[in-house]
Amino acid sequence: MHDHLAALLLRGSGGHHHSHPRAVHGAAVKLGCLASTYLCNNLLLSYQARGHLADARGVFDEMPRRNVVSWSVLIAASSRLGVLGDALSLFAGMLRGGERDRPNSFTVAALVAGCARAKDAVAGEQVHASAVKLGVDEDESVAGTLVDMYAKCGRVGSSWRAFVLTPQRSVLSWTSMIACLVNHGDSGYRDTAIVLFKKMLVLKVWPTNATFSCILKVFDVPELLPSGKQVHGCLVKMGTEVDPALGTALLAMYGRCGGMDEITRLACRIRHDAFSRTSLLTAYARNGCNMEAVRVFRDMLMGHMPIDQSAITSLLQVCSSLGQLRVVKEIHCYALKNFFRLDTLLLNAIVTVYGKCGDIASSEIVFNTLENKDTISWTALLTCYVQNDLSQEALFFFREMVRKGLESSIFCITSVLRACSATSSLSCGWQIHSRVVKLGVDDDTSVENALVTMYAKCGVVQVALKIFNSMRNRGIISWNALITSFSQHGNEVAAIQLFDMMQEEMVCPDDYTFVGLLSSCSRMGLVAEGCEYFKQMKTKYNLEPKMEHYTCMVDLFARAGRFSDAMKFIDAMPCQPDQLVWEALLASCRVHGNLDLGRMAAKKILEIKPEDPSPYIILSSIHASIDMWDEKARNRTLLDFQQLRKDVGSSQLDSQGFSDDIFNALQPFYPTLGQGRRGVSIELACSWANSWQQQNMTEELLVAAMLGQEGAVLEHPNKLS
Repeated sequence: MHDHLAALLLRGSGGHHHSHPRAVHGAAVKLGCLASTYLCNNLLLSYQARGHLADARGVFDEMPRRNVVSWSVLIAASSRLGVLGDALSLFAGMLRGGERDRPNSFTVAALVAGCARAKDAVAGEQVHASAVKLGVDEDESVAGTLVDMYAKCGRVGSSWRAFVLTPQRSVLSWTSMIACLVNHGDSGYRDTAIVLFKKMLVLKVWPTNATFSCILKVFDVPELLPSGKQVHGCLVKMGTEVDPALGTALLAMYGRCGGMDEITRLACRIRHDAFSRTSLLTAYARNGCNMEAVRVFRDMLMGHMPIDQSAITSLLQVCSSLGQLRVVKEIHCYALKNFFRLDTLLLNAIVTVYGKCGDIASSEIVFNTLENKDTISWTALLTCYVQNDLSQEALFFFREMVRKGLESSIFCITSVLRACSATSSLSCGWQIHSRVVKLGVDDDTSVENALVTMYAKCGVVQVALKIFNSMRNRGIISWNALITSFSQHGNEVAAIQLFDMMQEEMVCPDDYTFVGLLSSCSRMGLVAEGCEYFKQMKTKYNLEPKMEHYTCMVDLFARAGRFSDAMKFIDAMPCQPDQLVWEALLASCRVHGNLDLGRMAAKKILEIKPEDPSPYIILSSIHASIDMWDEKARNRTLLDFQQLRKDVGSSQLDSQGFSDDIFNALQPFYPTLGQGRRGVSIELACSWANSWQQQNMTEELLVAAMLGQEGAVLEHPNKLS
């Protein structure tokens, strides 16, 4: 009879209602068949398959005779269902049973898997020790789960030792070890993961879909796209079936590496589920394919696919790129309607996208509703202030972050340095520079670029130059900041020399570089050189000129008094000149007293922006310079008649709260700058000493500016201890 009942349980795996384990259990009690260990073990299996752990434990406690299978099934069920304490207690009781109930490899592997699921490394080490005593630690299943357990607990070294000491490594061991190295995040570990993957192929241990999904995470920058394509080719050559999970991993890899052509082809060939669609949406959003991302989201809605919060986050990124505030609000409402509670990651994204669309009030409202504000939340709102030219608010907000003891990430530091640059707040910039050194992030390239820009825009070009010389990795941003600084502050020769050095170091300029370069040529009257640089943009560097470059060229010709060349250049422009082009021409007409051309330029400006008073004012100045007082009076009358008013000039001063001490700590100091690579000769900036003496600067800064030796160390008496 017990065999018949056991057969009913086995058929119950097909879902028949009459073979529910409780029904069979009741029949076994009535018929007195619970003495059969075989039947009880099948009851245990049936209960654990349905997740009824309490019923399984009841059967186990009623069993008159238990064997290894009985213990192993209940230990495996407890481990799988997250009751690790009960599983360990059962394992201890099994060990006390002696040789009759000696645990086997299945028992140990199930318990190790439970430790991995709970991420309990201490319990895992104890089970590992028991596995060694029992002599099952070299079993393929046990070794694989040990590698996986240490990996999920973050014990890379222990995971590697368990992997190396395994004589017969299964594909599970290889996959677990690769996943451990990849998920650790360090570039060195990721290189080792690639080596292991290649070793697998050499040893003919064929990777599974899980193995491919793990190794694809290594390729996360465009430079690694060829390697990612090789792995994709490998799985195709092996005939591996691309299921939705592997397809999701492939789409994510190509999205990180910028392989949009591959994404388009792959998206048509794989079977899609909600995860793969979300991965496709994220890939399109990351690479600026906004319309394609919107179409994917629409397809998900029409296909009634479940949409998670990560998909909404990616869609918000698309709206941020498009600047569609109305759509952002609609998506925000959709999220509030469909999700019971928004996670912090999504709310941070909402704060960011409202800021990029210029709706600071909504950003602040969402930020204030955040229950668990993290550093990213604070940095997101700080960045919103900076992006919307609310630099003073950004500085006050940063001070509040510091007072609350929040960590200052590199992104946060660069944002607040941008605020100092926008306000030309030198005293605040000094203090933040001091904090950068104290945090130990002063050698980060993005921070160094922000410091160079900040000191340059504050007019302290000498300090910017010294930071530039100390940099180990100078990118295009570093060169642009210094070139623009020299150009804006009257040292055009140094700006042009910097551009020559930039070419010697094989740094390719961008369009921003040429704005500073052409501006320098314009101020120095180097018409031929400016024309040559403008020509090189297309012929040598394959850069398409923008309106800023056309404005610089018009200013170059007009400043030199070559108005016919300026007009020929404007007529030859491939696009309609904007207001800035005509303003540059009008400004030079005032300098040279060219009334006819000035009237035409003023007319063009008023056609573009009728409410602008500057054309009337400049024309009045031209009339006055050539003694046409009646015309001057007529222009002033027109200005008054149209009720146009010139913007009132204003000056910006450091608030007392920042000029003294932003951190309520010690006074700012000059951080020590280390020796860098080949430095820019300090003679390029020595001419600044005389002009700096005329500014309202502290004595210490003037001493620093007058340092005569290249690579000299900047010092300040009030150093932070």
